[in-house]
Amino acid sequence: MKTTMEKTHDQHLQDAVENALRWAPEVEAAKIGVGVRDGVVTLSGQVPSYWQKLMAGKAALRTRGVTALANEILVHHITDPRTDSDIAFAAHNVLKWSSEIPKDSITAAVENHVVTLTGELGWNFQRETAMRLIEHLAGVTDVVNRMTLKPRAQASASGTETRIHEALVRNAAIDASHVHVTVDGTRVLLTGAVSSYAERRQAELAAWSSPHVDEVDNRILVQLR
Repeated sequence: MKTTMEKTHDQHLQDAVENALRWAPEVEAAKIGVGVRDGVVTLSGQVPSYWQKLMAGKAALRTRGVTALANEILVHHITDPRTDSDIAFAAHNVLKWSSEIPKDSITAAVENHVVTLTGELGWNFQRETAMRLIEHLAGVTDVVNRMTLKPRAQASASGTETRIHEALVRNAAIDASHVHVTVDGTRVLLTGAVSSYAERRQAELAAWSSPHVDEVDNRILVQLR
């Protein structure tokens, strides 16, 4: 049974998340419900775009004290007449005009307003760019990432670990002493504990920056200190 102190902490966290949503100009906070249990935040409700759902989740994760997030917000396009064909056409063009994504490297398939991206790219940041471009499109309710990275030349595990650790130390947003890096071939495992999701995300980006990495397994925990 939860103590009064734990309930008070959850209530304070709920208030903080609700304030964070109201502070985010791209989010219609009045349409979003917030539930908190033991530091785990659940978002519910309906919003008119997939991008707004993602922004609500990011606003919640930026709130100090959040240890996990369940984003159960539904995307409901009330007046949007866009069809799957419209979305596919828009996706093709937005990917074609991106300067960060090699031409004709990604295919976008659309079914019931859900976009599935496939293809092979050189860097993870290109995958993330492709995802962001599609997430912004009107009419989209979800984006499925099935993009892969080109095979990497393997470097020594110790060398890759050293370079990633140095990148963590250089990043002022990360307490590198609490992040542990293990390399197996071209795969990186991150473990440890940090004080915010922002710090956890920065650690993952640092690992992806290595030219010898094609997979990052981020198991870093978010814990208040």
